[in-house]
Amino acid sequence: MTPDLSDAPPPARPRLPSVLAWPAWLRVLAVLPAVLLLWLAVAWAQLEVAPW
Repeated sequence: MTPDLSDAPPPARPRLPSVLAWPAWLRVLAVLPAVLLLWLAVAWAQLEVAPW
């Protein structure tokens, strides 16, 4: 016997839209901190007097 799904509770939280559905400017803002950190790490590693 199959359970009756009409009495099933709603999902705990609504599904969030995909990141790909975000506007381009919001996607850029989302990845900008990681890109800046990587850029700074590369610049720091190329210093004449490396910190390590």
